[in-house]
Amino acid sequence: MKKLWLILILTAFVLSRLYHLMVMPPFMDELIYIRWLNTIKTTGDWLLPLKEFGWEPLGIWLAGLLNRIFPDPLFSLRLNSLIISVFSLILIIKLFGQLSGFLYFLSPLILLHDRLGLRGDNLVILGALMVYFGLKKQKPVWWGLGIAIGLFSKTTAAALPFVVGLSYLWLRRKIKKSDFLAAGLALLPIIFFLLTGTLNSVINKQEVFIGNPLIKNNLLQIIDWLFHYLTWPILLLSFSGMIVAYRNRLLWLSLLVPLILLVLSAKLLFPRYLLPIFPFLLIYAGIGFTWLSSHLPKILKPFLVIFFFIPAWFSWQILVDFSHAPLSEIDRWQHITGWPSGYGVKELVDYLKIDTPLVLVTETDDLIKTGIAYYWPDHPMIITQTATSGAYLVTNINNLTAGELIKEFFRPENKSAIRLWRLP
Repeated sequence: MKKLWLILILTAFVLSRLYHLMVMPPFMDELIYIRWLNTIKTTGDWLLPLKEFGWEPLGIWLAGLLNRIFPDPLFSLRLNSLIISVFSLILIIKLFGQLSGFLYFLSPLILLHDRLGLRGDNLVILGALMVYFGLKKQKPVWWGLGIAIGLFSKTTAAALPFVVGLSYLWLRRKIKKSDFLAAGLALLPIIFFLLTGTLNSVINKQEVFIGNPLIKNNLLQIIDWLFHYLTWPILLLSFSGMIVAYRNRLLWLSLLVPLILLVLSAKLLFPRYLLPIFPFLLIYAGIGFTWLSSHLPKILKPFLVIFFFIPAWFSWQILVDFSHAPLSEIDRWQHITGWPSGYGVKELVDYLKIDTPLVLVTETDDLIKTGIAYYWPDHPMIITQTATSGAYLVTNINNLTAGELIKEFFRPENKSAIRLWRLP
């Protein structure tokens, strides 16, 4: 029966992520990664993410391997997120059972980011779960590998070594030879960055982390996003689970250490930064639900299904009507209504196929430059950032007036637009 349930949940999980996977247009970050994948495919420069932004490359490397099989780079990126999340789901079920796995499947925040081609956020979730698994089962190689995967994927994984260190101190564990092997595994990313001369670039991210901490603002923002994306029934179950499982020190460390470090150090926040702690909140929710169902009278137990309605409805909206899904304000801005959103790029390309200029002037960001190349790989235009008389100009970020306005391509809710101009 357990094997059948596992097959069913994995099948439902994969199908829910694949459903209309390519309907949402690629947003700014995804188009950067698409450019990287295209460059890697043509030049073999696998260190490009490190060289350009100091961004950890593992997610791009894995997507690059998939891109050798699937020619569409966006599909490769999004499929990569799905595959990684499947492994996280399996670990959650193995550690905490079917209910926690079901809550992971239902979670709107997890679903949203499983369907996006992100470079490392899902890998940090997997790394955090591997660390927990290694510490709980006393298999150090697992936590060493989990830290290595995390540090090769994203800066937010810097919390994982603290989880391990504090767990050894708090739980008073004896250090064995296998712990040194695990520590060696955990250091592999640092050694790699050092040998490739990219360590300073990886560490130097003051624009996002450290500097003048905005502790109060960060805390209030995180609380708001937790309420929004967990939904209030699951948040209530999470608090209940924390009370029931208050003696589980390892679970507390896995949740609180990344959360506290994020609150103290972040200068720029997006809901996806909460992904490493989300599985543990869902695990607490599963514990709370189990306790509640075991203490309620039998006649009331059927009503427990109410706890699943709101997250299920939220996730359904993401699947069937993404542009109207009730995402947080900053996520709607980034993915739907604001200038980083990919809405309007395909419409621009469709128009340019009819009215094709010799020279197209664009802004320096990737949204338009890479977006045009993605939707129209063999276009005949000369794309430049240098203004030329008679050329067409595309504006996205800058709301400037430049010559004759040819056409506007508004995004949902008309809060921003891509504009096409003819330069004098």
